[in-house]
This record gives sequence, C-alpha cells and structure tokens, in this order.
Amino acid sequence: MSTSSYSPRSSLESLRADSPAPSHFEPDFLAPQIQGPQVWEGSELDQKNAIVPLFPEDVDAVRAAVVSFRYLNHPGAELTHINKTTFVLPEALSAKLATISEMVHLGQGIGIARGLHAANFNDEEAIIAYAGVNAHVAPLRATDDFANQTLSKLLTNKTGHIRDATHEKVPEWANGIGLAGSKITSAMDYHSDRYSGDILSMYLRNLGEKGGDQYVASWSRIYNELLKTEPEVLETMAAPDWPFELKLKDGSTIQDDGPVLFFANNKPILQLVKAPLEGTPRIPRSPSMTPLTSSQKHAMSTVQALAAKYGTKLTRQAGDIQYINNLGVLHARDAYEGAKAGVPSTRHTLRMFLKDDRRAWAKPESYRARFDNPFQKRKEEFTIVDLDPWRKISGRESHG
Repeated sequence: MSTSSYSPRSSLESLRADSPAPSHFEPDFLAPQIQGPQVWEGSELDQKNAIVPLFPEDVDAVRAAVVSFRYLNHPGAELTHINKTTFVLPEALSAKLATISEMVHLGQGIGIARGLHAANFNDEEAIIAYAGVNAHVAPLRATDDFANQTLSKLLTNKTGHIRDATHEKVPEWANGIGLAGSKITSAMDYHSDRYSGDILSMYLRNLGEKGGDQYVASWSRIYNELLKTEPEVLETMAAPDWPFELKLKDGSTIQDDGPVLFFANNKPILQLVKAPLEGTPRIPRSPSMTPLTSSQKHAMSTVQALAAKYGTKLTRQAGDIQYINNLGVLHARDAYEGAKAGVPSTRHTLRMFLKDDRRAWAKPESYRARFDNPFQKRKEEFTIVDLDPWRKISGRESHG
C-alpha cells in the first residue's frame, strides 16, 4: 500500500467513511470510483444534449430585456446592477436557461446556449445581454481581488475579453509585464482555473479566422483511471505543497502552496493550471519560487495525456455561450492566428465565472474561503472595450 507523508486532512475533509468497500485497491483517503453522467469519454459525449437552443422568439426576448435595461426601466443604471430582477425574461425562457445549471452541476458538466448571434449586438449590448442571460443560469458573478484575467478595472468583475493583443504596441509603463494567456494566440493545455469560480462561462462573439478549437475532458473519467492505475499520482495531487506563484497588483510575486486535488462529499475537485506553476514564455516564473518536484511534473503530464485521450472537441458557433463545470471538467484550446501573417486575429470571447448556490458542489472546509472568495461583495466595473491588455489582466493564479 502506498504511504503518504502528509496529513490527508489537508484537503480531504469529506471522505468515504460510510462508503462500501471498493472492489479494487484504493488508498484509504481517496474517494471511491465516481459514477454517473459526469463520467464520460469523448466518444460518449453527445453534444446535442448539451445545447439549449435559443429560438427567434427567445433572441427577441433577450434583445427586449437589453433595451429595457439600457433605455426604458433602468436608463443610466450601472451595468453591474444587472440581475434577474433588472434583466427580465419570460418565465419559460428563464426556466429554460436555468436547466443549463442542472447540466453543469448534475449532468455531464457542460451546457451551451446557442442562437444569440442572430441578435447582432453592439459591444455594450453584448455585455448587457451576456450578464443578463448568465443571471438566469447562475445568479452569482465572480469578482477578482488579484485584478488578474479580468475584463474590467480595479476590484473588478471576473469577466475577461479573451482576444489577440500580441500585435499591439506595448506602452513604456508596461515593459516587462507580459501578456496573460487570455491575450495571446498560443495553445493552452488542459486545465481548470484555480479559485476562480464554479462555472466557467464564455460568450463566443467572434470565432476568428484560423484555429482556436476548444476541447473538454471529464475529470471524473480521468480520476477513475488514475485510481485504478496510478493512485500515487492522486496522492501527489492532493498534497498541499504545490508551489503556485501569484502576481500581486504592485508587480511583486508570492508563493501560495496548496493542493490541486480536493475532496468534498466524495467528489474529487480539480484546480490544476499550468502557468502559475511553470510560468510562460511571456510571463516567466520567478527564480525565487520553489521548483516543481519530479512527482508533480509527472502528475501534470499524466493528467494532460489522459485528458487528451478521453477529451473531445467542442462544437462551436458564433454567439454560443458555453458553460463548463470548472471543478469537474478540464478545458483546453488550440493556437489560433489572423487571416495572414502580421494581422491580428479577430477572435473575441467574453468570459465570466459564475456560481449557483442552489446547486453548487460542496467544498472542503479548510479551503472553502478560497473557493468562496471570488463571490464576495466587491466593486464591479465592466469594460465594454478592452484597451488595456497588460496590467489589469496580467497574472498567474488562474489561467492557462
């Protein structure tokens, strides 16, 4: 039997004490094999079942709600006042959008609202529509006290303009800051965003010219495989000594140790993201940070290989709003490029992290504050057009 050198209580408050004995060997502190619709391989994922179609009458209702918020019932209102009460939709449409939360939490972990491209929103209308639709799916929007990966300013909503900023002239004050993963065209390995929110939501405003395909993989399927073949990898992932590098607002960095695998109510929760552990070419890792161990490097490469094996490419259409369980589904992206060399890509995605308290997964007690932190009350400011792809969005805690 493998022996762990740390206390399993570090990230494993809710264990399987009352679970039946497994039919195969498992370390005592790991949750048993996962059962249910969240366990799938790419060939088994019927993406048609994940799509919630927005019919013409639904799109008209969303547009009417945008007009009502902006010009009629709430003229001059701050965009951050958008919620189910101020962004009013027909009861049937609101109920239809709420089923997406069920898909994300109780089903395969993926939901897609499809059809909003027909509305032809301008930039401000798109932000209003996006926040409004999200409010009917999961009412809580994340905010960010590290000011990284955000759409907006200061203590901001954790919304992001995901776009190509690699061709923009770097202002003198931004020299050496580097662009975050959301602003560059490079591929992103499979990951889940650390302490960002329960649901990753992305509104595909423009698919761009070349590349940028998206992929998803079931963490439960990968977990089950590792439980059978390499449980020591799971032990390594649950150990609280992963040396994450955090970039603070003043440009300094700190090391934030913690696990990448958590357990609550026998559910394995993954929060594994590469950039704050290894750095990127544009944002190198500080030499003052503790290097990864060989076991941690092996765990990361093993998870990546299994995600590639069991994952699948998402179908995409302009106007889609994707909803992905950020605790139980990994996501990845291919590199992308503009129409020709030297021309930036027009690919443009809006991003929010959300939470639905009615269906949210339980979190381990000793880390609950970290998971809840993004949903504390803070000042929100939505940026309609992303003009600052450096300081306000650079950072390494969450993405890529």
